[in-house]
Amino acid sequence: MAGEVSEDEELSAVVEAALFAAGRPLSIAEIAEATDLPARAVRSLADGLVREYSERCGGIEIREFEDRYVMQVRSSVAERVSKVGPKELEAPLLRTLAIIAYNQPMAQRELARIRGNKSYSHVKELEDRGLIQAAKMGRTKIITTTKTFAEYFGLDFDDPDFVKRVMKERKRLGVTPMYRSLAERMGLAFAVVNPYNPYKNDIEAMKSLDLLIIAPGYQERAKEHYSGELLEASVRTFTQLKETINLIAEKSGRFDQEKTESLQAEIDALLADYRGRAIGARPIRPLSPMIQEIALDLGVLTDEDGISAAPDYMGVEAEIQVPTHQPYEMDIIDRIRERYEAILKSLNDIGSSKEADKNGG
Repeated sequence: MAGEVSEDEELSAVVEAALFAAGRPLSIAEIAEATDLPARAVRSLADGLVREYSERCGGIEIREFEDRYVMQVRSSVAERVSKVGPKELEAPLLRTLAIIAYNQPMAQRELARIRGNKSYSHVKELEDRGLIQAAKMGRTKIITTTKTFAEYFGLDFDDPDFVKRVMKERKRLGVTPMYRSLAERMGLAFAVVNPYNPYKNDIEAMKSLDLLIIAPGYQERAKEHYSGELLEASVRTFTQLKETINLIAEKSGRFDQEKTESLQAEIDALLADYRGRAIGARPIRPLSPMIQEIALDLGVLTDEDGISAAPDYMGVEAEIQVPTHQPYEMDIIDRIRERYEAILKSLNDIGSSKEADKNGG
């Protein structure tokens, strides 16, 4: 009969509705819990929706990333409709909101004393966005955060006392561009800033940060423009990356445990694979501490008579040139993989070439 819906179509519609209603990436477990469907069925239905939306080529897509599914505007048209999308909070507005969250319930006159007259327009905009509510009390208003605030910042409860306690426990985190993908993979709430050669917006953003993640060796430059806590994050090797992830999680107090554990498992699997490929590799002669660290992580022997290896920024002659001039937008995992691949591929190519010369001779 026309108009009848099969059971599979009905279940697919339920998963589709869950992704639409969430407005954020959902794991298989989250979809299963929300829909009362078995996890195996959810995965099959979600994968089917990914294919269906892909074939449809419409303005909306469903994508899977790191075992999570999300319904979103298709990237090819996102820029053309950005004007009607939800806007991110600008730094001044975010600072006002943070003060409210940390001090709620807060009298508007007290907020004005701290933030000045601009706080009145901020309160109106934050009310319009549904992030705060302001109840009249005598000649002033008492401001608290809302359920929308809790959802916006990924909090489990919207009770103002709970929000206040959590916000006080959490540090406002900043990262330099190189660590953006790492922060995203850990599910961190963060701001991207350049503390080395900052623009005006970087300087303003840094005023609201409690913790800033920077590259090792740049502390003095960063301190010229930033007075808060610094964390130098080493990510030359996979082992260092894992140690850095644990340190960031400990210091920031705000990360997605499921995402972070998944990232660490991915690193473990990659490192095991690379170490397996490195078994029996020819020794190398590291020309910098960085190459020494990578060799140690791979389990490649080092020897003065080994194949010379250097990072490309040194500009020295070496049989193996390890890439370091990588774009900031490159994923943190891919940055390390590219370096490991350069060493292992070169060792294999050089070894094959020398073997061929030997046999040919």
